[in-house]
Amino acid sequence: MELSIKNNNEKAVLLLHGLTGTPLELRWVARDFAKANYDVYFPILPGHCSSLEELKKTKWEELYEFAKNFYLNLKAKYSEVFVAGLCVGGMLSLMLGMEFPDIDGVGSWAPAMGIDGWAIPWYRFLLPLGLYTPLKHIYYWKEKEPFGIKNEAMRKKIMQMMKSEKNETMAYDKIPAPTIVELKRMAKYIKKRINLLKAPFILIHSKEDDLSSIKGARFIYEKAPSKVKKFVELSNSYHIVTMDNEKDIVSGETITFFNSLSERKHQKVEACQA
Repeated sequence: MELSIKNNNEKAVLLLHGLTGTPLELRWVARDFAKANYDVYFPILPGHCSSLEELKKTKWEELYEFAKNFYLNLKAKYSEVFVAGLCVGGMLSLMLGMEFPDIDGVGSWAPAMGIDGWAIPWYRFLLPLGLYTPLKHIYYWKEKEPFGIKNEAMRKKIMQMMKSEKNETMAYDKIPAPTIVELKRMAKYIKKRINLLKAPFILIHSKEDDLSSIKGARFIYEKAPSKVKKFVELSNSYHIVTMDNEKDIVSGETITFFNSLSERKHQKVEACQA
């Protein structure tokens, strides 16, 4: 299923949602990009908005192939294509930047490079028992408050949505153990190949992220050899930064960064034609 906002612009942005999430968590950012004259695409990732069993069977490689093919299709239609995402979507965006250094720009919001946020229970050291033993077939990580949202009004809406039976547009309220394993495998893949990240990128992460601490984002920023990169630290949001108190900062900083890359590209073209 493809969700999009198209106004026949020359630039497009591909927005990728988070793990167990839905494209709806990107709606505010998508709206802002559309206002900034981008055609916006925010599709449903494989294994999402269907059933936990489908998610359980989905490998991270399938997520990446989906994102890669979507990006390549857009690249064939638009003069400029940018990619950004939340959580796993942000990690997929970074991976696209690793494989395609000529990508116009990458945005990574709250990449889940570790399950080490402040809301993760102290007994998380027991997590491997549920991930790498036969228990993984029955183990689920149950999401609890604050559900990645610091804004109380928004959090109440999320809780109401989770109770809804409209699963085609709802996020899952728990994560299967095999899915957590895939998340950890993806993070390991990125860390091992961080030297390939030469595309321009912006990283946005909250110091109060309840799921994944800011350490992982700092590692990416410091180790990536990209010559054009920016790091933005938020201080009044939890994990789902695209829906929380500073969602306008997320979209504003990313759009400004992408616009600067676009302007620089046009200046180079004009210089070559002169």
